Amino acid sequence: MSTSSAVRKRLAVGLLAALGMVAGTVIGDRFLPFRGTGVSADCGGILSTVDMGFIPQTTFTGRRITSTEFTESGAGDAYRLDCTIDSDDKTQLDARVRFTTDDAGAWEDDLKERGRLLGKTKPLSIAAAGGQEARSLSGDSSAALYIPCKLDGGATAYLSVSVKSPGASDGNTDSQRLTVAGIASRLANHSVLDAGCLKPLTTADQSPSFGS
Repeated sequence: MSTSSAVRKRLAVGLLAALGMVAGTVIGDRFLPFRGTGVSADCGGILSTVDMGFIPQTTFTGRRITSTEFTESGAGDAYRLDCTIDSDDKTQLDARVRFTTDDAGAWEDDLKERGRLLGKTKPLSIAAAGGQEARSLSGDSSAALYIPCKLDGGATAYLSVSVKSPGASDGNTDSQRLTVAGIASRLANHSVLDAGCLKPLTTADQSPSFGS
């Protein structure tokens, strides 16, 4: 083989390798649900990469998360959870868990007044333990759950879980609604344990569906 042929062969092999790396990067970004940019974006380890798949992809290196805040504190009726995820200065997820003693109607009205449950609401399927009242609602790019929690001493309060995803696209499609509702369900199931709710526990469906 001549020297020029050997050089051409090495150049061809190098070019194919480079093209393969580029193709791998593009394919990886296209099909991986989420790749962070050095900032944890999983709401304290509660949510999965699939949950975060609604965050817009902005670069070849992954979905661009610019900041995330997660706090969890207290127990019983003092329990609180907050999670905020921003991407390119736009809020992608705003989740809150609080206790409430309001009845279900007043709880829903309060969330709507504060902009925590947006647009037209649809019921989601949820069953409460021991025949207690529970409610789960889907809104436009939002979801909320009202879950009974029996505390030490026998008092019953309710966990209020509300999730907004103002940066999500097509927020009023059924698939997007159920994605946000699934995030609310996972936060709820985490919180009923960490808040110290006594058994039997009400758990939300990890893959929620619309109720009747």
